[in-house]
Amino acid sequence: MKILRFLVVLAPVLVFAAGDSAEVQRGWLGVYTDDLSKPMLVALDIDHGVLVTEVAEESPAASAGIEAGDVITSLDGEPTNDGSALRWAVRDRPNKTAAVRLRRRGKEKKLQVALAAREVSDQTYDFQWPELPREAVRAFERALREAGPKLKMELEQSDITLDSLRQEMTELRKELNELRQRLTEKQKSE
Repeated sequence: MKILRFLVVLAPVLVFAAGDSAEVQRGWLGVYTDDLSKPMLVALDIDHGVLVTEVAEESPAASAGIEAGDVITSLDGEPTNDGSALRWAVRDRPNKTAAVRLRRRGKEKKLQVALAAREVSDQTYDFQWPELPREAVRAFERALREAGPKLKMELEQSDITLDSLRQEMTELRKELNELRQRLTEKQKSE
């Protein structure tokens, strides 16, 4: 049961980066991604890549012609296997041009993307809404796969019911939506 509660609490976590108020620049591409499952990789006839699910308006990705549905296979020659690694690679390249290889409708494309920079204060919340939930879900899925039979046995032996879990999930969704709304309002005020 401890594992389940830890995982449920993991989803709405905000990361606070403490430090001085020095400005830090981080690279920005402007895509939202999902990792590809093994069956999807096989269906696309590729062995690695990240699916672009959305492109932010007026972003470097939009300017370069990257579209939702594209599969990014590499950044500056480095293979891209998951969205998190892609974000970290972009983050380390503010104001630089990057070569992006992608697959679009079965055809390989190579684009030059002028990555932008975002200034982030070290003493602020380092929170990017679209990235955190997907990462939390992936972490949750990995932890569930690892916990496997032990978690199932704990759940079968616990006094927790499916209805109480549904109620807890409903409350968590409500809290997550409130956080999303506050973040949107804060971004609009800035």
